Amino acid sequence: MASTISKFAVLLLAVAGPSGAQSPPPPSRHLSAIEACRAVAADSARLACFDREAAALLAASRSGELSVVNRAEARAARRSLFGFALPKLPFFAGDKSADEVPDVLESTIVSAREIANDRYRIQIAAGDAVWETTESRLSFRAPRGGESIVIKKAALGSYFLRIKGQIGIKGRRVK
Repeated sequence: MASTISKFAVLLLAVAGPSGAQSPPPPSRHLSAIEACRAVAADSARLACFDREAAALLAASRSGELSVVNRAEARAARRSLFGFALPKLPFFAGDKSADEVPDVLESTIVSAREIANDRYRIQIAAGDAVWETTESRLSFRAPRGGESIVIKKAALGSYFLRIKGQIGIKGRRVK
C-alpha cells in the first residue's frame, strides 16, 4: 500500500512539474486536497482520502474543469503562438530554456496579397499564421507564395520579416 501511495505522489509531482515562473502559482484545489491526504496518519484513512481525491481529480479532468498538459504540449503551444503577446500565465511562461520560445521563425509563404499602401498580408506554413507588414519601402519586392520567410523578434515587441533574403521589413502577426 505504501508503494502505491509513493507511485501516486510521484505521478502528481510529474504532472505538476516545475513552472519556471518567478513565484510559483498557487496549486489547484485538487492538488491541495491530495497534498492534505499525505498528512493523514492512519493507512486506511489515508488510502480512502487518496481514492476520494483522485476520483475528484479525474472527474474534473473529464468535465474540462482541469486540464493536464505535459511539457512538450506546452512548448508546442507556445511555439505556435510566436508573434503574439502572451498573457502572464504559468502555461505561457515556459521553463526559459534556449529552445523554449524562439527569437526567429523560419517558414515558407503560402500566399501573399497587398492590403493597402504597399503593405502586405502574408500567410505562412508554420502554424498557418498570418502576418502583415506594418511599413512600406520602395526597395521592397512584393512577397509571393513558395518564397522563404524569416521572422525575427526585434525590440519592444516588434518583428522583422525577411522575405527571400531581402532587407527586413517591420510586421506583426494578425492570426
